[in-house]
Amino acid sequence: MELEIINRQKLYPIDEKRIIKLVKRVLKSEDKEAFLSIVVTDNREIRKLNKTFLGHDYVTDVLSFGYDTSENGVSGEIIVSAEMAHKVAQKRGHDAEGEIVLYLIHGLLHLIGYDDKKKEDAKKMHRREKELLSNLGYNISVPE
Repeated sequence: MELEIINRQKLYPIDEKRIIKLVKRVLKSEDKEAFLSIVVTDNREIRKLNKTFLGHDYVTDVLSFGYDTSENGVSGEIIVSAEMAHKVAQKRGHDAEGEIVLYLIHGLLHLIGYDDKKKEDAKKMHRREKELLSNLGYNISVPE
C-alpha cells in the first residue's frame, strides 16, 4: 500500500499522518490495497481541475480519478477542497476534519467501484459513507 498526500493549500492545517491512518483503515475495511495520491487544495484549484477534466465550471468538494482497479486494489488520485470542507462544516455544525474525511471516503468509494448517479446506488453509497465515518469515530451528517 502506498499513499501520498500533497497539500497545495495554506489556508487550513492538515494532519497528513492522521489522514493516511484513516485512509488505510477505510481501505482495510473494504479489503483493498491501494496506490493513491491525495491532493488537498483550495476552491480555485479544484474548480480549475473540475473544468479541465470534467467540463464542469464550478467548485466541487472532491474529485477522484482512477488509474487502475483490480479485484484487490485500486490506484488513483483523490483531490479534496479544504476550503470547501471548512465552509460546509461550519454550515452543518461540525469540524472541518470530519468533512474532509467524508470527502476522502466518498472519493475512495468511487475508486473502489461505488457510484452515485442513480438514486438507489447513491443511497447504498451514502449508507456506506455513514458506516465508515461512524467506524472512524466521526458523528457527522451525510447528505442524501
